Amino acid sequence: MGVLPNKPMPIDAHIIDPRNLRDLATDLLDADGKLKVVPSSYFAATSREERAVFCAKNALYGLLTNELVAFVKSLIEGRRAIEIGAGHGGLAAALDIHATDNWMQAEPAIQEHYRSIGVSTIQYGKNVEKLDALEAVQRYKPEVVVASWVTHKYDEARHEAGGNMFGVVEEDIIKICETYLFIGNDHVHKDKSIWALPHVKLYPSWLYSRAMNGSRDFIAVWGKIPESMPAL
Repeated sequence: MGVLPNKPMPIDAHIIDPRNLRDLATDLLDADGKLKVVPSSYFAATSREERAVFCAKNALYGLLTNELVAFVKSLIEGRRAIEIGAGHGGLAAALDIHATDNWMQAEPAIQEHYRSIGVSTIQYGKNVEKLDALEAVQRYKPEVVVASWVTHKYDEARHEAGGNMFGVVEEDIIKICETYLFIGNDHVHKDKSIWALPHVKLYPSWLYSRAMNGSRDFIAVWGKIPESMPAL
């Protein structure tokens, strides 16, 4: 493609000396280097710094817990579902749903840009089909769309909101599915335009990510919410 993002989502810089931290990779990556699903109690016994360093080294954003997988399954409630922006594909695999991503970080120009700023790029899962988010939803016609740490599309009219030229116009996704579920972080994802649409925002104690900014991780839902979804 040869074109870099217009204005990437802001990344807060934090200086951490990894020599003083446990390496979580042995516990959290399987023999193929894929992210494991573990009880949230595991992460409760780790520090924010340990999680951040592990995620940064492995180009991970949201972490996978048994509780997260069970909750999202309860929300899907047997409906047709896909994940967009699936990255390594671990969440979709745990949910047993189709995984899609535009594979932006596999583009040579993007990889070179990330290397130049010392940032690791995503290793896309073998289960992740290369498809733009809107194309994926139009092709598979899911009732539920799951997204974790997906960047919204850059809009010049909302320059201060950041985003990415390869990002997702989430309003388009919400229009054509029953339920849109987004997993993210209050600070990192505060400028999404879809906050103006009716939604429910939840703050489970079992949600963990790479975030170092001190704000809370969340699950937000637009559209239909099953009555059977467990209370938090």
